[in-house]
Amino acid sequence: MISTTIRAAQSAPVTDWGPRLLLTLGVLLVIGLGVWGMWHGWRARERRQSDLPALPEAPEGVARDGHPPVAGSYVATTTAGDLLDRIVAHGLGHRGRATLAISEAGILIDRTGEVDLWIPRDRLRDVRLGSGQAQKAYEAGGLILMSWQWGDRVVDTGFRADDPDQHIATAGALAALVPTPGGPR
Repeated sequence: MISTTIRAAQSAPVTDWGPRLLLTLGVLLVIGLGVWGMWHGWRARERRQSDLPALPEAPEGVARDGHPPVAGSYVATTTAGDLLDRIVAHGLGHRGRATLAISEAGILIDRTGEVDLWIPRDRLRDVRLGSGQAQKAYEAGGLILMSWQWGDRVVDTGFRADDPDQHIATAGALAALVPTPGGPR
């Protein structure tokens, strides 16, 4: 008799379908509103940044000048001094795989599946190691931040090399490109 009562309690049919369906629809509505809000915020950020000029174009046949391309990740481009203000205009908002190539003329970040980013040497303002940018955190010095002039704004572009030894060497090579106030290095 006890086993029959337990079995009957375990297999009781669901009779309250109405409240369960309403709760499920409510949860789906909240999730949908969240996704819509994120999409709307991204589009609004793009509109606010529409005053940014077109990205600089890399010159034809940029020489690598002895620096082999470095595999790693493009993290983000943000407003200088505000590592949370991500630039999304002109396709720069997406983090992803990239290779960074250094030449005497500038820096080419070849982004997989996205627009490439060319930073002319004369626009480069500073290169430093950081630990985070645009909601992505790394260990101390785990991110190369390149400050450069884009139109009337100074922006920071973040890159992280896959190989830690290459990471430090690349940061040094990039820092050597920064023009000095008295003329080129």
